[in-house]
Amino acid sequence: MTKTVVILGGGVAGLPLAHYLVSRTAPKVPDLQVVLVSPNTHFYWGLASVRFVLPTEQHGIKEDRYLFPIEEQFSHYPKKDQFKFVAGAAKELHPDRNSVTVSLNDKDGAGELEIEYHTLIIATGTTYRGGMPWKALGTTEETRAAIAQLQKQIAAAQSIVVAGAGATGVEFAGELGTAYGKSGKKKITLISTDALPLESRLQDRVRATAKKELEKLGVKFIGDARLTSVTPASKGQKKEIKIESSSGGKTETQTLTADLLIPTYGAEYNTSFAPSSMVSSSGRLLQNPDLRAPNYPNIFIVGDVGNLQHPQAVYAEQQARHVMQQFSSYLATNGRSVAPYHSGAEDRTRFAVTVGPSRATGQMGNFQIPSLLIWWLKGRYLGTNYTPELAAGKRGLNGPLPK
Repeated sequence: MTKTVVILGGGVAGLPLAHYLVSRTAPKVPDLQVVLVSPNTHFYWGLASVRFVLPTEQHGIKEDRYLFPIEEQFSHYPKKDQFKFVAGAAKELHPDRNSVTVSLNDKDGAGELEIEYHTLIIATGTTYRGGMPWKALGTTEETRAAIAQLQKQIAAAQSIVVAGAGATGVEFAGELGTAYGKSGKKKITLISTDALPLESRLQDRVRATAKKELEKLGVKFIGDARLTSVTPASKGQKKEIKIESSSGGKTETQTLTADLLIPTYGAEYNTSFAPSSMVSSSGRLLQNPDLRAPNYPNIFIVGDVGNLQHPQAVYAEQQARHVMQQFSSYLATNGRSVAPYHSGAEDRTRFAVTVGPSRATGQMGNFQIPSLLIWWLKGRYLGTNYTPELAAGKRGLNGPLPK
């Protein structure tokens, strides 16, 4: 009897898992079939989006370094019947009958397919509100269009306000500062709801370093500020951006004018298809210590969409590798044998953020990571130097896939 493993999501967790199961597990399990479901026909390397959404002349990153046709990545495997790609998005999960309804990305937009599974792996990740391409959008065509539009808008703008000073906002503002702010070609402003950029779980010295590096690049940082409204200015094409800022217990309203406002906040977890009993109060899916869903031992949850760790690519990679390493024993014991997941540093902060192509800051435990180390490992290319190998299943984020 065919054992169908359905993987929802073709991102940095789902795609390597599909490659692993097809290349490592399927040859040992002849009745295994892997079905990868993704609304995007292409694998999207959104981790470098903070750089390549700028006009191409600023970075030289071509599309073939961040968009890869998914079906093509699996065409070299010998047994074609053990892999199937479905272009669509999960609409409704039926865990009590082991099936998921998928809304197909067909021309009419009305097709649906119900897929039965032996095992389900949920790696649906996050998307951003407002059509921002920090993550893949509803379809690859929509992602392409959003990138092209943003590149055109950035090229035309003389003043840009970036709203949101999390990791994406800091990295994007750093790229804008490098390209335009430091030379004075464009006015770049970054707005944060906190006094310092980045998350409050990080040490203040790490956050202060990010602020200092941004200011070196000509980025104006406005902290303790909340965006309240955006309206076209009375003259010309500039926008009026109203913010409320707090200082000394007082709240003041300030009006900024800019050609372009770009939000980097508003990440949403892709869990709308799941029963409410599987969803935590944070909107993420509940995970047991072995990365399976409570009460459903044949459902694994991996990456940002799960509530076990902070939503970071480094943890998505670790969780995906754990499922890879456990899958053979899981199948051999009919789901009875799955070891608990241990990150190796459950209580240790692991965080690295670039501030333009040449500067960075980060934290490992209580240690502030040197800028040079992050530049060498991440900042130079933002992963675009190895994305073809990752998309083809030759490696993960941190090197070769497990044997």
